[in-house]
Amino acid sequence: METELKLLLSPAHTKAFIAHPLIQRHALAEPRLKDQTGTYFDTPELLLRHSDAGLRVRRTGNEFIQTLKAGGGVSGGLHQRNEWESQVEGEAPDLAVLRELVGNSEGWARKALSDQTAAQLLPIFSTRIQRLVWDLKLADGAEVECVLDQGTVEHGTLKVAICEIELELKSGEAHSLFDFALQLLQDLPLRIGIQSKAQRGYTLFHQARRGDAPAPSSASRARPLLLTRKMPLEQAFVSVAGNCLEQIQSNDIADQDSTDIERLHQMRVGLRRLRSAFTLFDEVIALPPALAGEFDWIAERIGAARDWDVLATQTLDTLPPAAISAIDLDAVRTAARIKAASMHAEAVTAVASPRYTALVLQFSRWLLDAGWRVGLDQEALDGLAQPLARFARQMLRRDEKRLAKRGAHIEEDERARHRTRIAAKKMRYDIEFFQALYGEKSSRPYLKALARLQDHLGILNDLAVADGLLQQLLEQQQGRARLAPSIAYARGFLAGQTREGQENTRRLWKKWKAQELPQ
Repeated sequence: METELKLLLSPAHTKAFIAHPLIQRHALAEPRLKDQTGTYFDTPELLLRHSDAGLRVRRTGNEFIQTLKAGGGVSGGLHQRNEWESQVEGEAPDLAVLRELVGNSEGWARKALSDQTAAQLLPIFSTRIQRLVWDLKLADGAEVECVLDQGTVEHGTLKVAICEIELELKSGEAHSLFDFALQLLQDLPLRIGIQSKAQRGYTLFHQARRGDAPAPSSASRARPLLLTRKMPLEQAFVSVAGNCLEQIQSNDIADQDSTDIERLHQMRVGLRRLRSAFTLFDEVIALPPALAGEFDWIAERIGAARDWDVLATQTLDTLPPAAISAIDLDAVRTAARIKAASMHAEAVTAVASPRYTALVLQFSRWLLDAGWRVGLDQEALDGLAQPLARFARQMLRRDEKRLAKRGAHIEEDERARHRTRIAAKKMRYDIEFFQALYGEKSSRPYLKALARLQDHLGILNDLAVADGLLQQLLEQQQGRARLAPSIAYARGFLAGQTREGQENTRRLWKKWKAQELPQ
């Protein structure tokens, strides 16, 4: 299993990195310089890609090395993948040798490494990298291969520049990688690298296939969680938190497609799910206040941008054509889109900042090392080992009781609806976390009714937020007198939609109340 932390660095800071005192202090020898070219192979249908595997033949000097990577994943920038390597005679891979290395225990490999697959392999993309390699021995004894890669990933005439640091653990504990990265971050504006070179190459491959057609959103939803009833509570927390962090990082708006509003939306969902998980487990696992404050900071930046995106791309589109000549709703939409773009850019800047990088590195280290265990007595440690099933049942009952209490006042005012929406959203996340414990068939009716209620309350909340944002828009516009009638018209129309939605609220509330908690 290969374990490495990938960090992105601007080419303008490579000299500072090479000369950094930490490198000089811990390097066992002078760095080795390697010029490497690599070719990645797959079938026309991308069988290896769909098997979550990558196959590369890399040339260094006169030597050819084939590498197969598969399985594993990325959490907080820490890449952990199974890796098999062997020498080959030339630029073509030898799947028969890889079959022997992988063995029969990996079911995916039987088809992915078959003779039939070998006959279909073709070059998909290539890399041209200048690699600088240091062997480091850190203060805690960990041995790390530190690599600075600069070059390109290429497919035909398309290419993307690469400038990244890889910290590969050779011996010791993985937290050493995070500690070293955090020390570097004090002097260098590093970012966490989520995408591998292979992922960037496949992106170019799809871009070439697409031609002039617009690129689809690269946003990704959370993967299903595979929790079990007898799983220790602590293990469940790590799985849930890791799943949320994966969703956040896979939608990193500063990493690629920075203008993709769906990526920002899914990043926000991931942050909301993670903060909900903190509340869910807070009686047994407490997040350090400093980390909680930083998550509040980035959630506020992402949330503000998402609110403007919703206003500009969804809420204002519900307005009818104005029948009054003095009303110019297109001008309102244009002003909202300009403001949304500005807020989106501010969110990207926050995610690209060293402050956000530090947050993810610190949280990932805390998660990896079970930092919550520090100072716990035996009773608390025993609580971490309790089976998940009983805890999950208790928490869902608590969620249901809180939602029922808040929903009793749902028709009173906007604040009551807002509190009910928050309770419904949190319960929905919690049920989705625990869904594998009850099975889809058992949980589907309850989750469906809850989701419909929460989605409806979310729409009403969007209308309420829109009213405040439109007022802000008016106050911030230089030509406010010209826009004032149009904004007043829009606010009035949206207020009418809120009133019309109240009857639907009552209907959806009754449907949820009629459901039984999943067993």
